[in-house]
Amino acid sequence: MSKDKTIHLTIVHKHEEEAERILSILRNAQISVRPSLCINKENLIEKISKSKVDMILVQHMQSDLPISSAHQIVKRSGKDIPVIALLEILDNDSVSESLDSGATNICTGNIKEQLCNEIKNIFSNLTARRKLRQYESDLNDAEKRCASLLDSSKDAIAYIHDGMHVYTNTAYLDFFEYDDAEEMEVTPFLNLVTKEQVPETKKLLRDIAMGKIPDNDIDMELKTDKGDVIKVIVSLDKVRVDGEPCVQFLVQRPKVNLAAEKELQDIKSKDLLTGFYNRSYFTKDLSDKVNEVKSGKSSGYSIMYIQLDNHKELEKDLGKGNLDLLVADMAPFIQEILGNNHVFARYDDTTFIVSLKGEIEQAIQLARHLTKEISDHLFNAGEKTLNCTISVGLTQLIEKTSSGNEVIKILGNEIIKSIENGGNQVSTFDPAEEEKKARAANQKWIDLISNGIQNNHFILHYQPVISLHGDEIEHYDCLVRLKDGDKIIMPAEFIGIAKRHGLIIDIDKNVIKNAIMAIKESTKKVALLIKVSTDTLSNASFPVWLAKTLKEHSVSGEFLIFETPESELVSDSKHIKPVINSVKGLNCKFAIEKFGSGLNSFSLLKHYPIDFIKIDSTFMEDFSKNEDNQEKVKEIIDKAHAQNKMVICEFVEDAAAMSILWKFSANYVQGNFLAPASEKMSQES
Repeated sequence: MSKDKTIHLTIVHKHEEEAERILSILRNAQISVRPSLCINKENLIEKISKSKVDMILVQHMQSDLPISSAHQIVKRSGKDIPVIALLEILDNDSVSESLDSGATNICTGNIKEQLCNEIKNIFSNLTARRKLRQYESDLNDAEKRCASLLDSSKDAIAYIHDGMHVYTNTAYLDFFEYDDAEEMEVTPFLNLVTKEQVPETKKLLRDIAMGKIPDNDIDMELKTDKGDVIKVIVSLDKVRVDGEPCVQFLVQRPKVNLAAEKELQDIKSKDLLTGFYNRSYFTKDLSDKVNEVKSGKSSGYSIMYIQLDNHKELEKDLGKGNLDLLVADMAPFIQEILGNNHVFARYDDTTFIVSLKGEIEQAIQLARHLTKEISDHLFNAGEKTLNCTISVGLTQLIEKTSSGNEVIKILGNEIIKSIENGGNQVSTFDPAEEEKKARAANQKWIDLISNGIQNNHFILHYQPVISLHGDEIEHYDCLVRLKDGDKIIMPAEFIGIAKRHGLIIDIDKNVIKNAIMAIKESTKKVALLIKVSTDTLSNASFPVWLAKTLKEHSVSGEFLIFETPESELVSDSKHIKPVINSVKGLNCKFAIEKFGSGLNSFSLLKHYPIDFIKIDSTFMEDFSKNEDNQEKVKEIIDKAHAQNKMVICEFVEDAAAMSILWKFSANYVQGNFLAPASEKMSQES
């Protein structure tokens, strides 16, 4: 994925309010969008040439900048920018017309799930294409470097496709005494084979054409251009040339001492202390296994990461030399317990990795058996004999495994979990089980939230909202928390799940009821800002419930200020507006959170009876030093005051910001710098 997950979305729409509604739907679905509105061809051409544009959402059936024009502008720019048709309804005629006009995708603002899923999928595919282009560029660079190395290599190397030479390096031409590379390219490989070996070479080439590449080197007798016969060893490997699959033929004369050559190869790939493979060999082997599973050539592997517990303390007690002796004694024991039909590697000083064929369930049983046997066994470390334990991380390779590095990272995390839990145990990450675990975790949250609602485990913390110009009533922002025993859970962890599963209205009512009781019990005049969801604000029965609750506790509605984000107010105004008007009839007030994040935030004030606006926190970042943010905040404050709205600036981070906001005539400020949220209402930090 791209590190930048924000979608730079250009919207072509005649109605700004409808464009705002579309943006709100996306933001409410937690899709990060940086929007811009476009109204004509010149504007779009300039935007594409000078700004970052990820996708263009074009309103269907508008004539100012039709889909076909947007498509042509994008086409002329040469950029990969999806043009999405925004339809009123998804019918055959509209879809066909939009696709004929050049739209790459179709969506409708009347089906929220379809709109959000389409935008996410388009951005995901766009990100994948960008990564692919980057990979292709990197691959081209790598191929150029490889070609340069091949040309200068002293080994005789050729790329062969369908029995014909596609590429030969200089050493290959010299080996077979050819003067002309072009002549070699039109020479079949069979022409280099002695008459006696033609039948078996034909079979070899047929196997290669079917994708069967021999793992072992092949002994052959080949002829030079002058007819001399040379005994050679040919090593084969898969390669690609200009995107086409080929086979690399590495031709070498037989080694003088094959036993010595094999011994040298073993030395290169083995750890001398344990006899296991070394890290370098295992890294390549793991990469090969990942590719095998991806291509469907293998049913799968489990990878076991074995870490000696307390290895740093052991090194201090035993010394480096004796620790090595301990590792050397442990290695054959591990192999004995797990069996010989696996690949064993010493990955680090006190770390082993084992790759096992088959299902992860079998690997889990083996790993548990190994940890028990290790803890029960006495190992030799020089003159000392001792017990020790291991932590084991376990995972499996699946088709979606991206790389060997990903596997090692996963195993490292599992080892950390095992060690944090005391060691001497197995910690498993099974990618195939993650979805199942996610569902179980989701159900756990649902049960926790439902229990919290039934048993009033939702509590309030209060953060002062301080007046810069004096106010006899103290204001506080109510921040909900969920108690789970001694643990306090923050709203970011449960609000999203509550919304998805229809529990948010009950949470809102619980919070509001607790806030009303807090107002009644307070010894001073206080007004509380309470965050409410649009689920509650679009519920026609909510005003009746609120009126009844206020009456039961003898509290006036004037001390309640309901706040909700700007983006949510745009998305369903038809149902929200009458509820807000009814609540206003109870003398309650309303505030808009995250104000200023939309295309034209002040247009909302024409439709809702808003009393307060809370400026979007992004404008408060590095506020005392950021002149652009200061200018934007001052503009919002001046416009708000012109419409008799009170302004709250939250996330105030220093005294300099306070001073600037006071000069700008902001009404209220809020932030941890002034006073953090606490269980008690107090204006003192």
